[in-house]
Amino acid sequence: MKPPLILGEEIVLLSLDDSTGAQLPLMPQALGYGLAGAVLADLELAGRIATQTKCVEVLDAAPTGNPLLDPWLYRIATDKKRHPIAHWLQTLSDKKGALEQAALDHLIERGVLKRQDKKILWVIGLRRYPTIHNEERVEVKTRLVRLIEGDEQPTHFDATLISLLSGCYLLSEVLGADILEGRSARIAGIADTDPVGREVAAASREAIDALMLAQSSSTAPF
Repeated sequence: MKPPLILGEEIVLLSLDDSTGAQLPLMPQALGYGLAGAVLADLELAGRIATQTKCVEVLDAAPTGNPLLDPWLYRIATDKKRHPIAHWLQTLSDKKGALEQAALDHLIERGVLKRQDKKILWVIGLRRYPTIHNEERVEVKTRLVRLIEGDEQPTHFDATLISLLSGCYLLSEVLGADILEGRSARIAGIADTDPVGREVAAASREAIDALMLAQSSSTAPF
């Protein structure tokens, strides 16, 4: 039996178009912070770090066995200084390409995705990652929609996932605005039940908002 997907893998899976395997048109920086938050949340769920303090604390430096997480656990554990969540979110989001590619490679290795290169004028121009059976993406979306539209108690994992997706402005992009209409209170309620995702998502939202403000200020006319 295959081990379940981790948060980072599910976020990457959700970031791809259902039919083509191309990346969805996401808000700039959102996926980077979403994956950065997922690494921290996955490590906390694995009992390796704690984020509910002023600085991220390493509780157990032993490798998790997951190649998506262990390089970053090692980096956090061997840093001579202790840093707040915001520092690690920025550090990890700067490695968005590496985080995303590692997740894609692992999903391919697990038989969830396949790599597909589309040639334009005999030159590779577009790389897509369609699912092989589409079971995993359908399962994740169905699970999240059922939670958002219903009233059942979410699992710790799902509460963290919804908290991260919401905090990084990814939820409407991957599920569609129609599904979320009128459900903001429910989404906030789910996110609020999870201290792991709540802390990471709050820091992610603050960082993305600051970036958006800086970008709008730099392009504003005099």
